[in-house]
Amino acid sequence: MKLSTIIIALVLGCLGAQAAPPDPRLIGGSNVDQIADYPWMVSVIKMEGENIAALCISTIVDETHFIIPAHCKLVSDDNYSTYRVRSNTLTYNGTQATTHEITSWVQHEGYDENTKWANDISLVTVATEFAANVSAPLAAANAVDPADKATVTSVGWGATCDGCEFNLELQSVADLRIYSQTNCNAFLGEGLNANKVCAGNPSTQHGICKGDSGAPLIDTDGTVIGIASYLQYPCGSAPAVYTKISKFGDWIDTNIPDPPTDPPTDPPTDPPTDPPTDPPEPEPEPEPEPVPPAAAAAAK
Repeated sequence: MKLSTIIIALVLGCLGAQAAPPDPRLIGGSNVDQIADYPWMVSVIKMEGENIAALCISTIVDETHFIIPAHCKLVSDDNYSTYRVRSNTLTYNGTQATTHEITSWVQHEGYDENTKWANDISLVTVATEFAANVSAPLAAANAVDPADKATVTSVGWGATCDGCEFNLELQSVADLRIYSQTNCNAFLGEGLNANKVCAGNPSTQHGICKGDSGAPLIDTDGTVIGIASYLQYPCGSAPAVYTKISKFGDWIDTNIPDPPTDPPTDPPTDPPTDPPTDPPEPEPEPEPEPVPPAAAAAAK
């Protein structure tokens, strides 16, 4: 790594006071027209009083869970009350968004920020369900990695230039390229972890920036193949590094508890009934009595 460059995680600490750049877009990006294009994206904001202290981007994986980089550490003080989780919105702090309360946060047990943010992934549970059928199509464990120089897209609310503040509107940058491990190492000067994937476009300076932690990396078929982990400063000068989703599918599944099931119930029973009784036998007809002889004689 050159001394003139700095590798940074993508969490932006405090919002700066700099004015927005003349072209206020995710570096090389454009505004997303409708949240229906990316309905599984969620913003997670940490508040300090009335101020936004940090922003991370997350990806919905089922009705009550989303994934987020492990370096976006969630503190459980006051039941995560300092965090704002918003879905179904194009603006990261949109008042019309659906809000959710965090109930738990599971950080990958192998996460290590001292080894270039290895295993940079966490799973978060919310109390209220996300909208139906909005989970992201995640890359499967047996997915084939995109080829070197393949075109991919990333989406986020991060800074639009070095030193700028978050971008209010969700933006996408669609001309990023996949970089092989060899080509990525040529920029970053390090051995790229096998659980990572590189993407960017240094020739145009397009890419993600600070505040884009967790920004999804999307293949041409719409599959989410990565979530943003770290990059080289200045933004866009080198490909950014993403956590490779296909390497963590089993971990995600393992940490999502099975849905509760109702206890088994005994089959219904009919009330007891008296055993059937035989119908009463008919009473025998009386036999005719014989006529006494004297009466018989009188009848002659």
